[in-house]
Amino acid sequence: MRVFLLEHDPYDFSRTNITIWAEKRGHEVHQIYVCKKEKLPSVEFLDWLLVMGGSQHVWEEEAYPWLVQEKAFIRKVLERGKPTLGICFGAQLIAEVLGAGVFPNSQKEIGWHEVQLTSEGKKSFLFRNIPDRFTTFHWHSDHFSLPQECIRLASSKPTLNQAFIHKDDPVAGLQFHPEYTREMVRYFSHEEGDEWVPDLFVSGKEKVLRETREIQDTYWLMEALLDNMKEAFENGWSEMFASCLREEKKEHG
Repeated sequence: MRVFLLEHDPYDFSRTNITIWAEKRGHEVHQIYVCKKEKLPSVEFLDWLLVMGGSQHVWEEEAYPWLVQEKAFIRKVLERGKPTLGICFGAQLIAEVLGAGVFPNSQKEIGWHEVQLTSEGKKSFLFRNIPDRFTTFHWHSDHFSLPQECIRLASSKPTLNQAFIHKDDPVAGLQFHPEYTREMVRYFSHEEGDEWVPDLFVSGKEKVLRETREIQDTYWLMEALLDNMKEAFENGWSEMFASCLREEKKEHG
């Protein structure tokens, strides 16, 4: 399987929980640094598109002209029915392409914070083998409204839409960062952490570093999400979604 990642910041993202997963599963990984104006792939050539995080805002097309081309590319990928996952800024881009609004969140969310599954998330194939509550890394100041034909699967205290899937098409978005390894969090803490001014949902640099030492390995969450998505691609996304609805109806008599 050919997995393409659209990268938005010029860091080395060659060793993340996604690339570790792909290596273990024997998938090809192609990283396209759109921030460096690298050429976007042919839609026909990719098997799975992952739209990654970034320091930009989705409305900054004048400051980052490549955003216009990227959004058009994402739209084409979705129209072709190609499996697509967006993470953080990537989820915001997908939400906008699907017609939703993107805006500054009421609270910044930075650090290791808990995510809680909604009732739909607990029954969803996407979060199979994942606890109803889990801790993961966050780093965002913007958020998005829920796109039409999508279902909210998870929330956190400051962020309503932490995860969504499309009812009919193989599309999902995550506001949190399951792809971050502990090594990545430590790196960003040293490089960017001085800007993480402690607030209600913003952990300062020292707290992040302390909690990163204490937290369990982070790979399991990304692995479960990607395995669940891949199974849905192979077995029919809409059918697996419908199966979850049937199970829900049975439980409610």
